[in-house]
Amino acid sequence: MKTSIYDIKKLEKHLRHNGFGARELRRTYRMLFREFTPLENLGWDDAFTANFKEQFETSYLTLVSRIDSKIDGATKLLFETPDGKKIETVILRIATGRTSICVSSQVGCTEKCRFCATGELGFFRNLKSEEILDQVVQAGRILASEDRSLRNIVFMGMGEPLRNYDNLVAAMDQLLSEHVFKFVPKRITVSSLGIPELIVKFAQRFPQVSLALSLNGSNDAARSEVMPINNRYPMADLRSMLEQLETIREGIVMIEYIMFKDLNDSVEDAAKVAAFLRGLAVHINLIPYNPDYSLNKSFLPSSIETIEAFKNHLQSEGYKVTRRFSLGQDIAAACGQLANKS
Repeated sequence: MKTSIYDIKKLEKHLRHNGFGARELRRTYRMLFREFTPLENLGWDDAFTANFKEQFETSYLTLVSRIDSKIDGATKLLFETPDGKKIETVILRIATGRTSICVSSQVGCTEKCRFCATGELGFFRNLKSEEILDQVVQAGRILASEDRSLRNIVFMGMGEPLRNYDNLVAAMDQLLSEHVFKFVPKRITVSSLGIPELIVKFAQRFPQVSLALSLNGSNDAARSEVMPINNRYPMADLRSMLEQLETIREGIVMIEYIMFKDLNDSVEDAAKVAAFLRGLAVHINLIPYNPDYSLNKSFLPSSIETIEAFKNHLQSEGYKVTRRFSLGQDIAAACGQLANKS
């Protein structure tokens, strides 16, 4: 069995055995993991490159297709795993010049949120840490070919990241390592539906990594309507968790709030959200629901006017609020739409 290229201790041992000094090691790590340079372009001779490929596994995903949005800067990548499973990764080229990628953590999802196309797929398995990292590398190479640099990583693709805790942590260790990807912690965001004990555990391990909580309801009834997980972890548990996070980590928590017409989008709902979050250091993202043709047609997006009224009320209560514009809707790459569709 080949050694993973992400096993840095064995990678370094191999390179040192072949005469690489400290300076050459730093150069190699920088080119491989931060500049996303293919092996063939590292300047190694052909024989050494061929031998390296015989000993090290350098790719864990096969790119099946790439779809580019015709209306914004989104690109959806469909990958196949070695056992034939399909996952999706999204590149987001923000108009301001920032570039992010949305990575998947599972094949399918365990949570079955009623508004989410990924939830309809069911759950197949967790992704290995190498499969998570390979999404970063392959998307990074596409961006490097465009003379763009990868700034942000968001774990908001297929799956609930914290249900794949061990592989998430293993990938995060590499992403943050000074010797490997060297990402700034606050530029990585892990989004969760709300599993209190795992969120707290993760925050204790990575206090500087950004966290996002999908709230999506102003009360338990509304939240349970769209997110079955709320029956296990109701909002009172989430409030206690958010209070605990303020004692163990740095920075604010992002509150993701998908807005559904006549379900959670009234000014009264805004007042309830404000009361629920009062006293906490949070930033609220309001996300228009992205309809998907295969999903329950009872869910409809809130109007722009309704979202603005909701936003204005939260701001009047002193909260930082952003109305998020989802990229990639025309290619089913927006929030809640990842379901391996062409």
